[in-house]
Amino acid sequence: MKFGSIAVMTAAGALLAAAPASAQKARNVILFLGDAGGVPTLNAAGIMAHDRPQSLFIQSMPHVALSDTSSLNNWVTDSAAGMTAIMTGNKTNNGMVSALPAPDGGSRPLKTFLEYAEQRGLSTGVVTNMPIWDATPAATFAHVPSRKDKDQIFRQMLAPRFGNGVDVLIGKGQADAVASFAKDGVTPDQAFAKAGYRFGHDMALVGGAGRAAVLRDEDFAPIPAVEATLRQLARNPKGYFLMVEWDMHTDDPQKGLRHAAEMDDMIRRISAIAGKDTLILFTADHSFGLRMGGGKRNAPMAQQYAEAAAKPGTTIAGNPVISVEDTHTGEEVIAAASGPGANRVHGFLANTSLFDVMLAAMGWKKEN
Repeated sequence: MKFGSIAVMTAAGALLAAAPASAQKARNVILFLGDAGGVPTLNAAGIMAHDRPQSLFIQSMPHVALSDTSSLNNWVTDSAAGMTAIMTGNKTNNGMVSALPAPDGGSRPLKTFLEYAEQRGLSTGVVTNMPIWDATPAATFAHVPSRKDKDQIFRQMLAPRFGNGVDVLIGKGQADAVASFAKDGVTPDQAFAKAGYRFGHDMALVGGAGRAAVLRDEDFAPIPAVEATLRQLARNPKGYFLMVEWDMHTDDPQKGLRHAAEMDDMIRRISAIAGKDTLILFTADHSFGLRMGGGKRNAPMAQQYAEAAAKPGTTIAGNPVISVEDTHTGEEVIAAASGPGANRVHGFLANTSLFDVMLAAMGWKKEN
């Protein structure tokens, strides 16, 4: 079953289908964001999972570029500024969420790609294995000078500037929502219900009619959650925008690299069902201090890492097989794409150019 639009083609439609992808417009855009998923992490993840190089689905996507990740005020970005660049086409200071510093010391909002979609009547979704108010998901719908302002991010989540707000929200942060909404004298159930959401911790809420928000404080299976989200969003004949973040920060390579492999499996599956009218884009907001420094081809990488870690005196940063310094790094990251408009992903790009790629794929013009 394809979730993209399927219709009986007219003669003009048949000609469009025969045209190269660069000549077509996308109906849908799916942005997969590997938080901290830089080149070293992806390389090690593929070998850890499959014991061979270049074994990830991401590494087979037809259009690939290297994207700069610097922020407005630093060579090494945080997730707030990194995702702001991707979602708005503007660099901003570290810590700022879809907002620019203003001359008076305040900030001004930047219109996000999700808001462009909402304004045009498309359905929208945000799925993350991090708190729903965290910097990466927040940069799709909120505008705050500090990524730490979770109370304001929750309020803006339910008070959109364009459209009726994100149609599907899935992430962690249930306890955070309880604490934030309590300051306004309401429960999350009351706040989300008033805003028109089916709300709870059960993934069965997603996939039906109407908006849904699922917040929980534990991990969840990614592929069923994203498939259910697509089923819901694809009902809109105008199309949809979906952002999926999977966090790859870690001081435990086996856990962090498993997350990278999970996202790769997710992209493989969604690429098979999303439909040819969907631009699929993978990138990272920044790279990370994980390095593969050793390992033999005659034994599983996971086994070799565990054996090295068990040796007395071995630290995470000093493991000779895979070492981790828990810090962001400033090198370029991969951007990989398929579908209408994917041909624009090539060479060396600024992170802000990925916003332009999505905008052009839909045939929209930048407004700010």
